[in-house]
Amino acid sequence: MSSTGKDDQVRKIFVGGLDYDTVEATLEQYFGQWGPVSECTIKRFPDGKSRGFGFVTFGSLAAMENCFENQPHTIDGKGVDLRKAADSGPNSGSERSKVYDPEARELKKLFVGSLDYTTTEEELNEYFSKYGDVISVAISKYPDSGKSRGFAFVTFQSGASVDEVQQTRPHVMKGRKLETKRATPKHLVGKPESQVSTTKIFIGPPEVRAKGHSGLSEEITDEDLTEYFGQFGNLVKVQQMRWEDSGKKRGYGYIDFDDEDSVDKIVLLGVHIVKGVRLEAKKGLNKDQLKTKTGGGMNTGNRMGRMGSVGPVVNNMGGNMGGNMGGNMGGSMGGSMHNNMKAPGFGSFMPNRGESNMGNMMGQM
Repeated sequence: MSSTGKDDQVRKIFVGGLDYDTVEATLEQYFGQWGPVSECTIKRFPDGKSRGFGFVTFGSLAAMENCFENQPHTIDGKGVDLRKAADSGPNSGSERSKVYDPEARELKKLFVGSLDYTTTEEELNEYFSKYGDVISVAISKYPDSGKSRGFAFVTFQSGASVDEVQQTRPHVMKGRKLETKRATPKHLVGKPESQVSTTKIFIGPPEVRAKGHSGLSEEITDEDLTEYFGQFGNLVKVQQMRWEDSGKKRGYGYIDFDDEDSVDKIVLLGVHIVKGVRLEAKKGLNKDQLKTKTGGGMNTGNRMGRMGSVGPVVNNMGGNMGGNMGGNMGGSMGGSMHNNMKAPGFGSFMPNRGESNMGNMMGQM
C-alpha cells in the first residue's frame, strides 16, 4: 500500500447501524461538522439497497479524533456505531474488518407459529407484505394428509423487514396470536440455542478457535460491549466474570437485554468481533428458568449423552454429576465438572426438550 493509501486508512472510520434510507450526502453533511470529509461510501446490495453500514474518510486525523470525542452520534433518527477502520494491534487486519451485517442471509427468515389450520400461504403473504417484499412463504404440512401443521416460514428480501415484524409484536391472524421468531438455521437445530427463549446471552471464546485473540480480554470494557451489542437492542446489564483472588478476567461474561429477539439475532450471527477479539454468543438460562424448563427433575442421563454440547461451558462440563444432577450421567460426559466456570445465579444452560419443538420443526424444513 502506498503512503497515501495508508494515510487514508488511518483517517477512515466504519459507520454501522445506519438507517436504510440514509444516503452518502447525509453522511458527508453530518460528519463535515468535525472537519473536511474526503470520501463517503455506503455499502449496498446489487439492487442498490443499503446494507446499513458505510465508511467515511476525513481530510485530517484531527477531524476524525474530534468526531470520536463527540460520541454518541445519531443520523436520521438512528444511533450509529463508529469504529476506526485502521487500528493498532495484532488483529488490525481482516479480523477488524469483519463487521455486523444487518442484511446477513440468516436474518431474513421468520418462523411463524400458532397458525390457524385454515390459514393459507396467500393469506400469510398478504399479511407480512406490509413489512417488506416477501420472497417466499412455506406452510409446513403433513405428508400423508397435506394438512397444515400450524407453522410456516416467511423469507423476506431484507433483514430490516424481519426487524420490523419483531418490533411490532404481537401479531394476530384469524383471532389467533401468532408466535413469530427468527428462523433457526440448520447448523443450530437440536442445540440449546434453538429451543429456549431468554433475554440473556453468554459471551466467551468460540468453541472452534481461529487465529487471533478470543474471549473477553482485559482491554475490552463494559462500554465496548455496550457499544457493540447495543446495535441489536436495549441492554439491561453487562457482566464480565473475574477471578475472586486476582480480580483478572476469566474470559467470559453475560449480557442482559430487554427483549428475547435481540438475543435471537445475536446468536444467529454466532461469532462477533469486538475490538479485534473474537467472541461467540450463546443463549443462557438462570437457575429459576432452568427449574421451570426441567420441571424440577433431572433424569436426563442418555439425553445428555446424545446432546454433545449442552451450553457455553461444554469443554469444561464433566461427568462426576450423579448425586447433584439426579441422573446417571457420569462417564458419558468425561471428567469432573469445573466449578470455576459457574457464574453466580446460573444453571447449566440445558434446554427443556418438552416445552418447545421449534428447533425440530425448523430442521424438517
